[in-house]
Amino acid sequence: MARAINRIERHEPTAAEIQAESLSQVIDAIASNKEAIIKTIGIVKELNDAGILDITSAALENRTELGLHGVKLINALNLPPLIKNVLTMVEMFGSIDPLEMNRLINALGSSLGQISEIDPTNRQYGDHIDKEPPGMLALLKMMRDPDVRTTLTFGLHFLKAMGGELNKPKPEEDDVYSDPRSKKSNDYPEV
Repeated sequence: MARAINRIERHEPTAAEIQAESLSQVIDAIASNKEAIIKTIGIVKELNDAGILDITSAALENRTELGLHGVKLINALNLPPLIKNVLTMVEMFGSIDPLEMNRLINALGSSLGQISEIDPTNRQYGDHIDKEPPGMLALLKMMRDPDVRTTLTFGLHFLKAMGGELNKPKPEEDDVYSDPRSKKSNDYPEV
């Protein structure tokens, strides 16, 4: 009969064996990624030669003071309203139908292209070349053109919509720059 196993001996690696295994893994990784490591060393050398590593190191060491100066600069340049305006414009452009926006931009480009073809020394108004702007009768004659009527209709609708928005009550200044998600309702008191 065989003896029962009472004790299991586990081999605990020594610190030297762990270090040798780790070193072996690092050497294997270096050998398999030789080209990438050489390129990375070249990049780091160029960054060091340019002084960028020194700048980055100094910025990281002084990150608190640098952050304070950045916040002061942002406030001094009055950037929060600018950022709010940019975000509002992005939101407005995002709400416009892309096909309609493309149509309007093409119309604007076409009209600017036609205006740029006019010789500034001999202005062309309507069907004739003259030194004076057109009179009332010439303007009425131009209104027979369907393109002019379409543009006038578009412009009048644009002005009507803009006037409707301008006639709305002006928002309070706190509402303009505040985050709408952070508004507290007066209907429900805080618990």
